[in-house]
Amino acid sequence: MRTLKLSAEQWHSAYDILCQGLLPAEVAEQAPFYPSWCRVPPGGRARVHRHHEHEVFLILQGRGSMRVEAESQELGPGEAVAMGPFEDHELANLSETEELHFLALVWEQLPEAFGANRSRLAAEPRARRVLLTATPPTPNGDLHVGHLSGPYLGADIHRRYLKMRGVEALYLSGVDDHQTYVELKARQQGLGNTEVAERFGRAMAATLAGMEIEPDLFAQPSRSAHHVSLTQEVFLRLWQSGSIVAREAPTLYCESCQRFLFEAHVRGRCPFCGAGCDGNACEECGRPNDCVEILEPRCRSCGGEPVARPLERLYLPLAPHEATVREVLASASMNPHLASLGERMLEAGLPEIAVSQLGSWGIPVPIERFAEQKIYVWFEMAPGYLAAIQELLEARGSRESWRDLLTDAGTELVQFFGFDNGYYHSVLFPVIFRALDPALRLPSAFVVNEFYRYEGSKFSTSRNHAMWGQQLLARVAPDVARFYLAWDGPERVQSNFRFVDLEATVERELVEGWNGWLLELGERLRSEFAGVVPSAGAWSEDHQRFYQDLEATVAELAGCYEAAGFSPQRAARGLSELVRRSRRFASAERHWQGIAGRFEERRTSIALELLAAKTLALAAAPILPGFSARLLAELGYEPGQDGPRWESLPAFVPPGQRITGLAEPFFAFEREAVAGGSP
Repeated sequence: MRTLKLSAEQWHSAYDILCQGLLPAEVAEQAPFYPSWCRVPPGGRARVHRHHEHEVFLILQGRGSMRVEAESQELGPGEAVAMGPFEDHELANLSETEELHFLALVWEQLPEAFGANRSRLAAEPRARRVLLTATPPTPNGDLHVGHLSGPYLGADIHRRYLKMRGVEALYLSGVDDHQTYVELKARQQGLGNTEVAERFGRAMAATLAGMEIEPDLFAQPSRSAHHVSLTQEVFLRLWQSGSIVAREAPTLYCESCQRFLFEAHVRGRCPFCGAGCDGNACEECGRPNDCVEILEPRCRSCGGEPVARPLERLYLPLAPHEATVREVLASASMNPHLASLGERMLEAGLPEIAVSQLGSWGIPVPIERFAEQKIYVWFEMAPGYLAAIQELLEARGSRESWRDLLTDAGTELVQFFGFDNGYYHSVLFPVIFRALDPALRLPSAFVVNEFYRYEGSKFSTSRNHAMWGQQLLARVAPDVARFYLAWDGPERVQSNFRFVDLEATVERELVEGWNGWLLELGERLRSEFAGVVPSAGAWSEDHQRFYQDLEATVAELAGCYEAAGFSPQRAARGLSELVRRSRRFASAERHWQGIAGRFEERRTSIALELLAAKTLALAAAPILPGFSARLLAELGYEPGQDGPRWESLPAFVPPGQRITGLAEPFFAFEREAVAGGSP
């Protein structure tokens, strides 16, 4: 039994009456309701107010006049009245000589109290598991800002969000060893192809780690136990089923270099859009070509004009798989640019794709008649994904196979890539997978980015025209880099990276904006509440509107992080708008400070501001994980084993929690170098 000891010192003034809580602090935090003993002086009244909780008044002594909204009634001992959230109410003591005593019982039902935006909340994720892929980069150089702003950061942001929603999210990527660009780089540096691929593969993994981009697996084919064997197995099975066929066709040949030309070995103009392109595909319009179709072709090595020679190679006709392509277009979420590419290819008639090349670098074709040829590297990437899935499952100790995962009804596949890789992921790979096994699930979403330009021109590894990831990280902290690349990234249209724009944006948004508000909030909390979180008291209409704005903001940000509406750019701007709204709210609410009769409204103001800070910490976690962890820690939260959880309905920082932080800047700006803190 726990005996409560009440004393005169524990009475405090609230709503112009005296109140005393009936639960010890350590119990009150966990209790489903909070009881208070309240006293109204003779002739006095508990002034009209509203709050977000439910409340019941039970009269213990005396008689009073109770008004709830427009209804009034007289109450005596043993009679009670109930109030819902945000109902105006007041209680007047009808006696001029005796106190009125009553018991107040308060409890929260947040979904009922703040239900105005229920229909606006983002739908709960449908899958229990999501497999995320970011297209493997070519290891002919380190990752530059153009790479990082696209699929690699995007997949990491989406993975962190899904994890906050309780969804198992597996993120895999890797390197694309057998691209001909690796062969060219090796020739330039006088190194072996494998040595170049492994060197830059390690550099890419280090850059991702520096950016706090955390794939569950960053695969390297040369180190994989499954990559080569599974690629050859898939190729052979499609040959045996008749999906791959032999064709003799004209093929570009450089007489000076005495080699057939394809991919990076040939340069010309796209036969479909006229833009400059390499062999086999155009980065500008996304359409595949068979090299001999290229306008004004030139050998990449000697600059000579190639001739056409007949060569028997292996082809994958896409036309027999038109139904698969149409199914992808109809069922997968994708942006209009990618969808229009698929439609154009269907209207023109799906082509035959050469899936073997006569070259020296790559995986040998597992068919004796074509043993001197290599498997087309973009065909290789499809079974390469399967090999990476298998490697990931084995690393996690799972007994599943890649087929188990891709036929599981509870697993969704979401793929991140640049538009220049669009045809492969939305047309070629689905055809390969369905030709291999009709039971394999197709992707539910393609998240596509456009080209990022650097100082007005396209990022280029081969021309060394780039801001490299390690260069950026030498000047700014990971959170700052992530924030700006989310803010400025080329989602639907191309954008242009300039470091001076990064400096200006970070100074305006993070240093002046986020820092300014959070430091001001910390100072208000220390000066008015001794650093202890107050409970919400009386609510004004402005308080209600601000909470509803927070709720709507959370719903909007959730929509930005979901695959179907994925937009880190809108999320980054939404986070800054949350800060601006909170700062405006704080500026207006400061006028209650120091007015004794409005203390209940003032503590609601501060409780709501702290709620907004917590909302910022949670909503920013997918983009700025270090900032989020530090802010949550400074708000008094212990780090959870599984990280922070998403809150569709923002929940208040617990009253009584002591805040020891919000005293030092989260972001600093010095001499063109911007730093952001991790916990």
